[in-house]
Amino acid sequence: MPQEKMLDTVLRKLKETRGRWPEVSDGSGVPYQTLTKIASRVHPDPRVSTVQTLFDYFLGRAQKASSPDGCASPN
Repeated sequence: MPQEKMLDTVLRKLKETRGRWPEVSDGSGVPYQTLTKIASRVHPDPRVSTVQTLFDYFLGRAQKASSPDGCASPN
């Protein structure tokens, strides 16, 4: 099965977190306006560095949520 592209993952996660974008913006360091433009596809081809930052943010949140004590592992 093919792996989901990074941008597709970020778009899906932005859709899932709609209404909490100020929190995503604060946590990731990506400006709120940039988040809204990516999510609404105003920027159909955003910078790789921005997509990577959001991808890493969502990945970190997923890892934190799946750890037994709710905290990120000390890797």
